[in-house]
Amino acid sequence: MNKIVLNKVSVILNNNKVLSDISFNIEENRPVCLIGRGSSGKSTLLKSIVGLVDLCAGDIKIDQTSIIEKSFKEKIDSFGVVFQKDALFDSLTVWENIMFKSLGKFSKEKLMKKAFFYLSKVGLEKREAFLYPAELSGGMKKRVAIARAVSHKPKFLLLDDPTAGLDPVKTNMIFKIIRQLSEELKTTVLTVTSDMKGALNFFKYIVILEDSKIHWKGDSSEAKKKPTEYMKKLFYGV
Repeated sequence: MNKIVLNKVSVILNNNKVLSDISFNIEENRPVCLIGRGSSGKSTLLKSIVGLVDLCAGDIKIDQTSIIEKSFKEKIDSFGVVFQKDALFDSLTVWENIMFKSLGKFSKEKLMKKAFFYLSKVGLEKREAFLYPAELSGGMKKRVAIARAVSHKPKFLLLDDPTAGLDPVKTNMIFKIIRQLSEELKTTVLTVTSDMKGALNFFKYIVILEDSKIHWKGDSSEAKKKPTEYMKKLFYGV
């Protein structure tokens, strides 16, 4: 089973403790949503998991192997990442963006066929494969970024606020796509979001960060039944 285990993870950046004693598991068939206000350490935690930020304490294990023992290639092959700003290449078409890691390795026809497949997985049509990022709406860019992240069939999919800046309808669409991909592609998913209601509605397991620490973790059904005062502020603005 594809699994990420965080054990007492702490991170210090610029003499500030950004993460403190973080422990939870991310498992196949149980997408996890990481919630928190701005500067709560959410994005730093994602970067720590892929090895872009060093830990000052604790450990992160990917399939029982510490992240520090994995090579750069192993990390690249294991993870699909959706960045907060999409990070699409403006000079490449949609299909070229999706198949970027494989460009030049296989025939154009084979790569386009794979791109069409992953476009269909995120609710886009073949005709959109030939557009450039500048011709896409915000929601379409998000979906292309997700298609690119899963195009090499990674074990793990990490998404950094994939619904930022989207209206409620597009936000719900993105969350549905993430849930479906997790089920269909057997990909282990961790999503970071500031959309509290979306997290409750589309994820079974949530982790809430507050001031660099875990405030609460568990099933979203329990969070709905017995929210703490801090959770009420996050979820309902109370």
